[in-house]
Amino acid sequence: MNLSIETISDIKIGFPGQAEPQGNIPFLQLRQFNDEGMLFTNDADCLKLNKKIESHFLKNGDVLFVGKGNRLFAWCYIDKNTPTVASSSFFVLRPKTKEIHPEYLAAILNAPQTKTALMQLGGGTNIFSIRKSELAAFQIPVLPMDQQIKVALLASFHQQEIQLAKEIISQKQNLYSSIISKLIK
Repeated sequence: MNLSIETISDIKIGFPGQAEPQGNIPFLQLRQFNDEGMLFTNDADCLKLNKKIESHFLKNGDVLFVGKGNRLFAWCYIDKNTPTVASSSFFVLRPKTKEIHPEYLAAILNAPQTKTALMQLGGGTNIFSIRKSELAAFQIPVLPMDQQIKVALLASFHQQEIQLAKEIISQKQNLYSSIISKLIK
């Protein structure tokens, strides 16, 4: 069965503010994510705590989706007992039913065929952008929960494998560079 994203989650835009030097609330921004949409640094900019920011605190299972620019990706927030806020570069999808596993939603949004379909929906003259209404109406397949969990695990293992492969390539490049340096001295 296919359901629209607005049927299975609440959709809002991240916090539109700017990082503050004396802040103490982590503020997730696009630059903290690699090309595969994985958080690669915990060196988050921060915001100062106030009532306006509290309404933007991420909850466990929130899915951040980037619908602007040259990279489309989704990332599932896992609560680390630290209040955290996403910037306005992200749509924040909060699954609202027990029908959808948050990590499955992120995996489906990261699937190549989903990205292709979303690229056809979006527009923009200079910078690609998907409107909230287009994202809300987008249909995704909703599998039985046990299958959703398996898809989410497969996506997680795939991301881990990509990271390991990158680390191996980096180590091989360092080794090669070291050997060449020793040979030509």
